[in-house]
Amino acid sequence: MRVAIVGAGTMGAQLALRCAAYGCETTLIARDAARGRTALDDASRESGMQGEGVRIAVGLDAVADTELVAETIQEDLEQKRALYRQLEAVIGEHVPIASGTSSFPPDVLGEGLANPGRVIVAHMVHPVTLVPLTELIAPTQADATALQTVERWLGEISMRVLRLRLAATGFLINRLQFALLREAAALVTSGVADARDVDAAVELALGPRWAATGPLASADLGGLRTFAAVARSVVPDLDAGEAIAALDADADLRYWGDGARESARARRRRIYAAIEAAR
Repeated sequence: MRVAIVGAGTMGAQLALRCAAYGCETTLIARDAARGRTALDDASRESGMQGEGVRIAVGLDAVADTELVAETIQEDLEQKRALYRQLEAVIGEHVPIASGTSSFPPDVLGEGLANPGRVIVAHMVHPVTLVPLTELIAPTQADATALQTVERWLGEISMRVLRLRLAATGFLINRLQFALLREAAALVTSGVADARDVDAAVELALGPRWAATGPLASADLGGLRTFAAVARSVVPDLDAGEAIAALDADADLRYWGDGARESARARRRRIYAAIEAAR
């Protein structure tokens, strides 16, 4: 399958490696060829995947004969819409634009386009070279041909697809992530525990549990009545703030020493790989 990825940041470069690894004819569109090569080399070092099968190009003319465009530029609505208008002038009528947005619904992204039904959200998770998961949200009036092409592409690169029935703000993954992050930050800022112990509670208890069975299946295994009884006590006391202030005033949440970030990233890669191997 001929795939063009527009946006040579971390996600775009990793997605290009994954596509090439699964046999797609892959072009990575960058603003600058040297920066695109650097991003691809960085992604290759981090993932262990080789980037020889990825072509790097500058300018949207390189997508003219592609079967699918994956957009991975920054999370700016107007920039995304401007890019889509440029793409419509270059690509075929039913060629899909698969957006990697983590927040904007497809109907909003496609406003003003000649064929808004071709804009389909395919939100992936970093590191995309290791996490075989995509949230798929189709627009209200989806272009059937475009949607089928996106589904075929995700199948070719071996992605498990989570099909959202409604375009809830933040979709599935970010809603779950930020609900837990909000409570984790609140536990630190309210003095219940320090950041290391809060993280350890997830790393050593909830993380392994949820890696085996998600939160709903875990509640079922543990007994729904038991979970309901605990919920009546705990849920009313959970943080319900409209923002996570500690992320802006982040002194209490930082604990990385020299080299610790890279060590954590390496450990995360090993754990992702082990989980995938165990499935």
